[in-house]
Amino acid sequence: GYYNKIFGTGTKLIVSDKRSSAPASSEILQRKHEDQIIYVCLIEKFYPDVIRVRWTDEEKEITDGVVRGDTWQPTKEDEYSVASWLTVPAKNKDKKYYCKYEHESQQKSLPTQVNSPKNVPQEGNCSTVFNEDAMLPDVTLPDLLVHRTAYLVYIILLLKSSMYYLIILFFTYR
Repeated sequence: GYYNKIFGTGTKLIVSDKRSSAPASSEILQRKHEDQIIYVCLIEKFYPDVIRVRWTDEEKEITDGVVRGDTWQPTKEDEYSVASWLTVPAKNKDKKYYCKYEHESQQKSLPTQVNSPKNVPQEGNCSTVFNEDAMLPDVTLPDLLVHRTAYLVYIILLLKSSMYYLIILFFTYR
């Protein structure tokens, strides 16, 4: 067990017998929506839940078009996951962005564009091409819906955006 102690704002002390653990997996999923590209940076299974996630391009940090979700616990275990979204115009599709996270046990930078040749194996059945470990840079969200967490995150994102439009419509056409 553990307890939290809060010292004013911005400080969180977690006293726990559990060792801190670096994220077990991290990946960037992408989805094109009309004239925009949505990148989802998914960081899974880390402890404790204090993590800093930033998006940058080649030079500087990006704050516009960034939505950071709350950390959540996907299972009954103590590990946490978090997702952060970056929305950019589709014309920037070849531009490289980085999702950088800082956790007390690890720091990492994930690029949106991978510089390897994008060839997907033709032979073999679907499960070998799209198994859970094969992170193909090319594959967009629908193909990756094998990932339950990504799927849930995506559904939540969709629900949020459609609720938003419904509310706007409701007030516009009342």
